[in-house]
Amino acid sequence: MSKRIMTFAAMAMMIAAVLVSCSEKGKKFEVNNGLDARVGDSKITTKEIDDRYESMPPQVSARYKGKEGRAKFVDVLIDEELLYLAAGKTDLRHDKEVKNQIRQAEKNILITAYYDKMIRQKVEVTDGEIEKYYNDHWEEFMNRAIIKAQHAFSKDSMKVVEWKKRIDAGEKFNKIAKYESEDRTTAPSNGNLGYFNPGGYVKFYGESKGFSEQLRHLEISEVSDVIVTGKGYSLVKISDKKPENLKPLSEVRKDILDQLRNDRAKANLERELAGLREEYEPVNFVREDIIKTTRTPEELWEIAQEEDANYTRIQYYRNLVNRYPDHKYAPQALFMIGFVYAEEVMDLVQARRVFDELLKKYPDSEVAESAKWMIENLEKPHPRFDSVDDMKERMEEDRDGQD
Repeated sequence: MSKRIMTFAAMAMMIAAVLVSCSEKGKKFEVNNGLDARVGDSKITTKEIDDRYESMPPQVSARYKGKEGRAKFVDVLIDEELLYLAAGKTDLRHDKEVKNQIRQAEKNILITAYYDKMIRQKVEVTDGEIEKYYNDHWEEFMNRAIIKAQHAFSKDSMKVVEWKKRIDAGEKFNKIAKYESEDRTTAPSNGNLGYFNPGGYVKFYGESKGFSEQLRHLEISEVSDVIVTGKGYSLVKISDKKPENLKPLSEVRKDILDQLRNDRAKANLERELAGLREEYEPVNFVREDIIKTTRTPEELWEIAQEEDANYTRIQYYRNLVNRYPDHKYAPQALFMIGFVYAEEVMDLVQARRVFDELLKKYPDSEVAESAKWMIENLEKPHPRFDSVDDMKERMEEDRDGQD
């Protein structure tokens, strides 16, 4: 082969190498541009992986920290995609049981999304309301005091007394804690007990209020006198102390927002369900059967008292009133309907109608006075009553104030 031909051949090889290199670089850029994995024709994007990672509980996401952890997580999603592709090639999609499970899963997802986006997220909470809750419930946002300590432990009191003398003479606490302490679980770390709340759980000692009490007066770097516990004898050195303190509003603002929003969303959900019941007129044949087979007003009253669901409880009370209008429980049942509407369903219009109905039908009943008080105070701001007893206590307070 001539020298010229060899030169052309060498140049061709170089050009080919450059083209391959450029092609591979281009391909690599394409794969990594927003993608973290490819399974056949399916792509797993960086955003998909980030979203999945963010939705995991902290104890699960902790397994996939760092680059190596992310790579493991991508492997999990690849395995998931492979099994999904394999399942897609079968007739499982048409299996009756699988179809029911898919239908139920879709229903659960839509219900959850509807509640979150159409009810919960539409609840408005002002900055002023958040600040008021923070100021009124500041105890909820306190960080408890914590102590960090080291210890040197022995079951021999005289040995611990000797350690104290040596430390007072200038010997290092860490040396004794590491090489002579009989608690060999903490000895390698110079007797480190970590942080703990005074009176709470302490490593090695367990729940030990007495142990913590003996440390209360110590300052940072100070070594205790001999401490006696149920396990034996110890010397303790305080490494750090952090007093009780109030979390700043900026740190808990989102938690308060979520709590207020969730509380109000529950009431909104009840109103939403009430409207849907009127629209679709659902019939619970099982419950109707219970009501039909329940003969006495006492039984209806007892069932209503034990029922947790608001509207179901109202239904039982209403059946008692309609079927036994002359019974002694009828006025009380009517009052309870109004009370549930006012304090649980938060439907003040319906509550007022029921209380007016009670006063018209049973003006001389023992609950008439309570119904009048409820009507007068429906629109006034007051703490939410958890029971009729709470409401009666408030009535008594109002009477005392007028006197």
